[in-house]
Formats: sequence, C-alpha cells, structure tokens
Amino acid sequence: MEYKSGAWKAHIIRDGKLLKRITLAGGASAKDEVIAFFVELKKGDILYLTQGDRTVGYRALGANDAEAMPDEEGRKVIIGRDGTYDIHLETYIRGEEKLLIYESDENSVSLAKTQRHNHGRMVRHKVGDVSLTVFHNVFIAALVLFWLIPVVWLILVSFTDGLHGPSMSSFFPKAGTFRHYIDLFTRTGGVNQFPTWLANTLLVSVCSTIVSTLFVLATAFAFSRFRFKKRKGLMNLSMIVSLFPGMLTMLVSYYLFEYVFHIDAGLVRLIIAYSAGAGLGYLVAKGFFDTIPMDIDEAAKIDGASAARVFFQILVPLSKPIIVYTIITSFMSPWVDFVFAKIILGPQAQANNYTVAIGLFTMLGEGNIADWFGVFAAGAVLVSIPLSTLFMVVQKYYVGGVTGGAVKG
Repeated sequence: MEYKSGAWKAHIIRDGKLLKRITLAGGASAKDEVIAFFVELKKGDILYLTQGDRTVGYRALGANDAEAMPDEEGRKVIIGRDGTYDIHLETYIRGEEKLLIYESDENSVSLAKTQRHNHGRMVRHKVGDVSLTVFHNVFIAALVLFWLIPVVWLILVSFTDGLHGPSMSSFFPKAGTFRHYIDLFTRTGGVNQFPTWLANTLLVSVCSTIVSTLFVLATAFAFSRFRFKKRKGLMNLSMIVSLFPGMLTMLVSYYLFEYVFHIDAGLVRLIIAYSAGAGLGYLVAKGFFDTIPMDIDEAAKIDGASAARVFFQILVPLSKPIIVYTIITSFMSPWVDFVFAKIILGPQAQANNYTVAIGLFTMLGEGNIADWFGVFAAGAVLVSIPLSTLFMVVQKYYVGGVTGGAVKG
C-alpha cells in the first residue's frame, strides 16, 4: 500500500463510539504501524481512513464471512501479521456500495487507486439518484396537472360570459362575469331550484353524519372495551360484509323503501340509506380506542361510572381525532353522492326533493345544457367550497384519526 507521511488519519468506531484515533507516520515503519493498528479491530468494528476531504470506511469481517465473498481483484483484503492473523475489511461508500481493497504479494492495489475507483462509483450513483429524483418529480407534476386541468377549466367556465353550452373557443374566458353565480339564487323555479337542493343536501348530510358517527363510535366502543360470546365471529362477519360495495344494495334498498316499508319521504329514505350500515365502518375507530389504556375505564368504574358514562365523559373527550375523521367521512358521502341518491329517490321523485348532485345534473339535459351550463359550473364550484373548507380546518385531526386508528386493530 501507499502511505503518505502525516496525511492519513485513522479512526476505529466500536458500538457507535470512538475507540482509538491515530495519525499515520511515514517512512519504512508506516505499513507496520498500520498493521499494528488493524490488529486491534474486532468483527463489526468500523475503520475510517481520512486524507484531506477523502474518506474510506471499512468494516471488519470474520474469516468465514470473507470466505463467502467473491475472490476478485479489488474486492477482498487480507492484511496479515506473521502469517497467523487475518483481518478482512469491507469498504462502505455512503451506505450504497460495498468495495474491498485487495492486498497480497501476488496482486497489490493501492489505497489511492481504490479511492479513485470508489469515487467513480459514487459519482455514478449520485447521477443515478438525481435522475430518479427528477423522474419522480416530473411524474408527480404530470399527475397533478392531469388532475387540476378539469378543475381549473370548470372554475373558468363558471366565470365565462356569453356561454352557450360546454363549447368554448379558448381555454381562458375572453370576458368574465358573476352572472352564473347570481342566477343560481335569483333565476330559480323550473330547472333551477339550487337553494332548495342545497338545503336538502345539507339536511341529509348533517342528519346522516350525526347518526352514522354515533353508530360507528358505539360499535367501536363495544368491540374494543367488552368481551362477549361470538365477539370475534361478529367482527369477522362485519369485516366480510363491509368488503362488498354499498352500491350492490341500491336496488334492494329502493324496493324495501318503496314496497315493503312504504316510506314516501325522499329525504328520510336518504338519511336511513346513508346511516343504516355505518356501524360496519367501525374498524378504524376501534383501533383508536384500543390505544387508550383500559386502566382509565377501570378507574372510572371503581368510582361508580356506568359504561355509558365512561364512553361519553371519558373516551369521547380523549378521541377528538377519530371523531373528526368519522364526521368527515360520514358527511362527505351524502354531500357528493349522485348515483345512490338517484336510485333511492326513484324515478317519481319531485324536483324539490333533489339533492344538489341530482339537481345540477338535470341542467345538463338535452334541452337545458345550452342555457344552464354556466349555472351548472357555478353550482359545482360552490358545492365544493364547504367540503374543501372543512378539510382544511380539521386536517390535523383527520390525519391524527387515521394514523391513530391504524396502530391497533
């Protein structure tokens, strides 16, 4: 090997702590000093050799480990003392490459040569990392752009003046107006009953959210805190049933409301349909409740608290993140749903019983789209504002509910 006087500094790291540090001397004794330093190494130790801004790291391996490695030039090192002591060193470059210095009488590779070889590998890997990062960022930007174009176009359409149907001569409007937003609330009757639709949607969403949240939290509380016969069976059954999409029950639900229970009130149908099966979505909430120590419940019961009091006065105040998560997921479905609501209301539903999604869709009918497309775009933009605002306000609780509920289950 080549050693320059006073140029190389050596450090031995053992169990994450600095064990020894020396500056290598030059002259004829340089190699003997290095070998004496290496002899102190034990399997698993890490040795760093530094010259200026260049650093090579080695990890000491056992003889059996070294024998399993390929015997190729530049990939194996044996430094001996009196022919009785072998140390095998594995070079680590930034945790990415594994290179070994080969040193013997038959074939000698200097440290400087290996350093240049390692530097070349480092450069190649650095270029590869940069290329992968650039590709990742470009791919994500393309997805975001692909998703944003329809949203931006809808917003621009809602402010476009002189609009006749969805056809536009350019992506950006030549003349802007707020007339479509004003027409939503002033040009009512007939095709447009947006204030009524908005009130219907808000009523259905709020009522179903309250009922669904209570169902989900009560179910999660029961499965998390109580042990009873067939508990595991019920949990498995509910999980299997929840795997089937709710859309499969649309026609069955309609016939039950129409011909079995004879429920004619369309909004009542929707509230029942959205909240009746909500308890099946208890798993995330149960996972969150499982993270709350049972000692709290037991202490409250010793003081005479009932199960209901433990739930409402102890667990609920401690479970704000999962409650927010449940409220958001329960509110979102009825607020934006079209297909399920359309089927449940049935073909005979009156326009004053429509939700916003169904009502706005009627503006796209063959005889209405030319005059009402701009109003439809304005309504779609307005409907998205409450849900977006709700997400931004309670985002930290939403994330906390998802991650907290994923801890156990």
